[in-house]
Parts: sequence; structure tokens; C-alpha cells
Amino acid sequence: MTSAVGRANDKVAHIIAVLVFGHMRRMLLLGALAGLAACPRGATTGGGPPPPLPPGGPAAGGPDLPETRLELPSIPAKIDVTTSAPNDNQAPDKRSAVLDILKAENDREMATLRKQTDPAHYLAYQLVEQRLVNMESEGGSLLLDSDDTVRNLDVEVRVGKPELDNYHALADDSNGLNAPFTRRGVVPFGDDKQALSSALWIETDRRYREAVSALGYVRQDQSTLKSRIVAPDFSPETAETHIEAPTRLEFNKPQWVERLKRCSVKALHGQATRGTCGVIFQQTTTYLVNSEGSQIQTSWTNAQLSVSVGVKADDGMNLSRLEQRFGRTPADLPPDSELDKMIATVTGDLDALHDAPLAEPYVGPAILEGRAAGVFFHEVFGHRIEGHRQKDLTSGQTFASYVGKDIAPEWLSVYDDPQIMTLNGIQLNGFYRYDDEAVRARRVSLIDRGKLVGFLMGRNPIPGFLHSNGHGRHSPQLPPVARQGNLVVEVARSVTRNDLEKMLIEEIRKQHRPYGMIFTDISGGFTNTSAFAPQAFKVNPVMAFRLYPDGRRELVRGIDISGTPLVALQSIRAASREIETFNGVCGAESGWVPVSASAPSLLIEKLEVEKGFVPPDRPPVLQPPAIRRWERP
Repeated sequence: MTSAVGRANDKVAHIIAVLVFGHMRRMLLLGALAGLAACPRGATTGGGPPPPLPPGGPAAGGPDLPETRLELPSIPAKIDVTTSAPNDNQAPDKRSAVLDILKAENDREMATLRKQTDPAHYLAYQLVEQRLVNMESEGGSLLLDSDDTVRNLDVEVRVGKPELDNYHALADDSNGLNAPFTRRGVVPFGDDKQALSSALWIETDRRYREAVSALGYVRQDQSTLKSRIVAPDFSPETAETHIEAPTRLEFNKPQWVERLKRCSVKALHGQATRGTCGVIFQQTTTYLVNSEGSQIQTSWTNAQLSVSVGVKADDGMNLSRLEQRFGRTPADLPPDSELDKMIATVTGDLDALHDAPLAEPYVGPAILEGRAAGVFFHEVFGHRIEGHRQKDLTSGQTFASYVGKDIAPEWLSVYDDPQIMTLNGIQLNGFYRYDDEAVRARRVSLIDRGKLVGFLMGRNPIPGFLHSNGHGRHSPQLPPVARQGNLVVEVARSVTRNDLEKMLIEEIRKQHRPYGMIFTDISGGFTNTSAFAPQAFKVNPVMAFRLYPDGRRELVRGIDISGTPLVALQSIRAASREIETFNGVCGAESGWVPVSASAPSLLIEKLEVEKGFVPPDRPPVLQPPAIRRWERP
């Protein structure tokens, strides 16, 4: 699959896997890769009408069945984490000359900018050097083989005062007059002082001129409005110094090429007409200095492995399944034995989807299994508690007035902690020690026993939350804003997975529904945060099952989950004891950042399901050429 999201003014794209969505103002878009399980035993995947319900049940018009109420025992879901504090992994003797050059030039430039008619109150340099290795195989041959290294420079100049500066949002900026420039700063490789200093000087001068122009628009805007400054535009923070040794990206390329070729041959199994296997290896080193005195040098590697299969159904719907694994290094990725299991999962799921009937609109009880529940919370809740949205006049500010109020069951809590390295033995993709605004990462409680208690904060204050909690993040060329890191849903009361399903069946009978729904994987969707449109979300499940009152399951396809966030959160009725994690990357107005979300399976009292879009297309007229297919032993 290819990763691409069209970005336009005022549009926020959110994606955790690889999808393409259209243009919509102030809309967050989501794609998730969960690929949790193959078709469960006993599932019915054939077409035709659903099997008849047993006689006597309410859905069949008979007498009510006796209720079997299950209490929620005071047993919390299991969460074991390992963390790394911001002061870990220090290596002062590995300080790079690049950091010294950035610091010297920052001091020199700031000494001049402070004396201008429109003085700068803050100047930051971030230089990111990244090596990206991307290999992909399809049908037994290498399709993509790239190994590139790039350097990006971001210069942040703030003119005015922290209370009101050039980053202040205009009351009406439909023409993008004060939109930040998304130009890539050009900077040479190496540590030549003259070359780097010249690049810093040129980019700083450009950014200062742009900042002065932007501040003029802000002042003009303020002169025509009543006082609308609800919080400062910037929060000063404590200077930090942290030096890490540069990492090395080590892997055996010939071995990986052969593994990917074998994998892509095996992926062409059953109904699949497309099977790809790929890896992405990254090595990143960042150098960050600012006029407050912070000097931060961090370095890390990460790796991901993906298996993807696809086919076009007889009715024209494009079907696909994707499984991915993440690690800190290529050595952390799974061995061949687990890779074969990934292949078996995606090909088995694809075969089942190919034969599954289309779903119908539905409102009723449902279970979101672990990773699907994590994606659900990331989308429905996570983006709406990013702090800067609470004072954005064009945003719906869903939770701005809910601090201290109940928004979820009293046994449910949510926090975000970028310091977590592993949760229940799974490496988390959202780990970092310092954010992109030189602030220490820290755990932030968001929901405490059902009550909203906090927001994710960068250095853009809001009333009652005047300082950053280490969540200001971005990708090169874009200004940082508050973003999620490792989102964790924890519950003080839980039941076993089997009991959760019994509770779903009880809800089916109680609500007189013919069936309930179980969602094990969500592939994409979007949420709207704009005040100009409904505060609604829509997510696209891939693996969705009808659960009948007698316990039978039926896989269906072609549906979307929709709803509003406050109703969805208050519809949670129970949670399982097992926690599952999805890892991925998330894109919003500040670009792409690595994230994770961990959650138990959740029972939702009422969830709305809509029919998904089925393209007016047909399968290929011609049969594919002979394909080498791997047969399972």
C-alpha cells in the first residue's frame, strides 16, 4: 500500500497506516493497521440471509429470555510497563560539533534580533538528519529498493512577546495570510562551521522577515476585535541539556532482500491477486538548540515490517489486509516463523472477506477488540484533547468545558506517557525523551476515574494549563503542536473476554436486536473537529462480525462506524482484562509522528453502523497470469 494524504489549508490529516482521503476542512483522517485475527471458529462467511434466530427470543417475537447479569469485578486490566526517563542514556562525551555550531549561531543571531524594532523573544534551531531504507517485494521480485539520507533544518522565530506574537491565530484567516510557511530549510551535510553557519544565517533572516509580516497581520486583527486573548501564545520553559551518542543502523541487506522475496511469493495464496512484503528502516539524529539555553542531541533507530494482500471482490469492492510489526532495530523484527503466521493471517482473512456478505445499517451493542479499541480512543478522544484545539476559535472545542466533569465510566482512566518503552512486553512506537520544543516528556493524566482532568500540551498555553507537558511534536517543515505519544486506556474493573461476549449477547436480547457486532480491525476513517460541521467521527472496520444470540458469528464487509465523541465515550459499559496495542504513525497539522495506543476490548451499549462505499467497478475481465502460490503444509 502507498502512503499519501493530500494536505490543504485548515485540513488535519490523521493516519496510522496507509490510506488516501479527500479534501475536507479541519478534518482528522485515520487509517489503522491492526490485523488482529483470522476468521474465528464457527464463523459463517457465505452469502445469503442470516441464519434464523432460535425460537422464543425477543428478536423472534417470542417471550423475553431471562437476563444473566454479569457484575464488573474490581480486577484491573493487566498493564506492565518499562520506562526510560529523560535523563537516561546520557553521553556528554559524544557531543557533536554540529550542536556547538547551532548554539553559537543561535546566540549570535539572537543578540541582533532582540534589538530590532520588532524584537524576537524566542529563536530555535532544529536540525534533523535521517537515513531511510525502504525495500518492498511483490510476487517474488524486488519492487522498491531505496536508501536515502536527508538533512532538514527548522528555524522558529517568534516576534513580539510571549503574550502576543506572530503565531497568534487570526479571527478569520480563510486566505491563509498568517499560515506558517512550509519551506524546507536547506542545510549541508557534515560539520563544516562556515557552511552550516551560512545556511543558518540565511534561513533565520528569511524566517524573521516572515515573522514580522505575520505579526503585522496579528496586530491589525487585534485592533478590530474586542479583547479575545484567553491565554498567552507561548510558554517559557526551563532550559534542558541532553546528549545522546549517535546510533548506527545495522542490517544484512542481502538476507532481507531474500526474506522479502520469499514472503511475497507466499503471500500470493488463496484469493489474493496482490501480495507485497516490505521493510522500512530509519536512523534519525536530531540537534535542537534555543535562545532559552536548551541543547539537546538525540539519536535513535526504528524498523517496521509489513505484509499486505489484496483482491477485488465480485461486486467491485477492493479488499485488502495488512499486518505490520515494529521494532527499535531491524533485529527486533520477527523471525521467519512469525512472518509465516502473519502471512497466514492476512491471506486467511482476505479469503473470508472475499466470500463475506455486505453488511446492512445497524444501531445496537458492539464489542471493539483491543487494538480496534485503541484506534477508537486515539481517534474519538485523543485528537480532541490536544491542548491547542481548546482555544482555536474554528474548532468545536469538544472537551474545553468538561475539565472535572464525568465523560466516561468511573472505572476507566486514560493517560499518555511517551516515556514508556514497552507495555506488556510490546515495544511502543510513541517513545521519546524530549519533545520537539525542548521539553521533557512526561506522563499526563487525561481521564481519571471517568473525569476529564487534563490535556496534551505543547508550548501553546490554554486557560488553566499554562505550561507544556512535553507533547509538542512535528515532522520537518511544520510548526510543532500538541500531539499524542503513547496513549493508554486502563480500567479498574474488568471481565474475561468470554464474559464480555456474554454481556454483548445479554445486550442484544435486552435491546431486542437480531444480532450485535464485534470489530477486530479498523483500517481507516476520519473525525471532524471544526465548529463549522458536526462533531462526528467515522471509522472503517475491516474485520467485522455479526454475533447472534445463540453465539454464532458471521463475517460481513462494507460498513463504517459513525457517531459523536461524547455519546460514544458515555456508551462504554464494560472492558476486558487483556490489553492490546497498536503501533503506527499519526499525521496532523504538524506532520507525521510515531504513536501507539493500548486498550482493553470494550463493550459499547449502542454503536451506529452505516453501509460503506462500494465503487461501481468490476473485477478484471482477464484472468491474472499463472502465479506462484505457496501452499500451507
